[in-house]
Amino acid sequence: MSVGPRIGRAMAAQATMIDFARPARKNLVLLAAIVVMQVAQPLLGHRSVEAGAFFDIVFAAICLYVFFVVFARRWQRRVALTLVLPAAVGNVARYLLPPSAHLWPAVAFHCSVVVFLGFAVAVILGDIFRKRVISADDVIGALCGYLLGALVWANLYTLTYLLYPEAFVVRPDIAWRLGHWHLRRALFDYLSFTTLTGLGYSDISPGGPPVYSLTWMEVVFGQFYMAVVVAQLVGLKLAQAMKGDGPEST
Repeated sequence: MSVGPRIGRAMAAQATMIDFARPARKNLVLLAAIVVMQVAQPLLGHRSVEAGAFFDIVFAAICLYVFFVVFARRWQRRVALTLVLPAAVGNVARYLLPPSAHLWPAVAFHCSVVVFLGFAVAVILGDIFRKRVISADDVIGALCGYLLGALVWANLYTLTYLLYPEAFVVRPDIAWRLGHWHLRRALFDYLSFTTLTGLGYSDISPGGPPVYSLTWMEVVFGQFYMAVVVAQLVGLKLAQAMKGDGPEST
């Protein structure tokens, strides 16, 4: 039997597997998962150990989904796996170690999430700038990159708080939230999203370095994303309309 047909069948099977792992609405699923996680975690994650563990599993599932749908190349997946493993180890360690030993697993977790999600945002941006034809799911993918960027800074803020708690000014009636794993993460998620969008509120705010630097860098990132990425998408859409191309031509 000729080797050529067998190779062809193997390549076709591999392509089918990749298509299955990367569904047509992959970014829509990711967006829905991020939004549901961000809404539900602050409401339920602190109510019991079981609820907290559930949301930790959900977050791990989101990272796993990012791993498969954002990182398409083998080298990207190798790098991403190396970056995300400390987060998994740090999260498990929190359940196994006494509260007095939770600092360094938490530091490892947030450091790992920062570089993993930061890498994901870089890959998403790279894919957007390489595209010549876009679909609705590509636009949703750009939005996912924007939200993941906010989560990168949220974990940077949380990491900074763990090491330099005096760098934040927190309203006294919400300060108790900083003592709980899930409520603290939700609070810094809130700070990050309000900073990224340029809103800003006074209930939690920078109180000194290095948070001053982190906030202005996040604002610059948000403005860059909205100006450059949205301009890229609009330009591609106009080019498609002028040429009469559709997403199926990619």
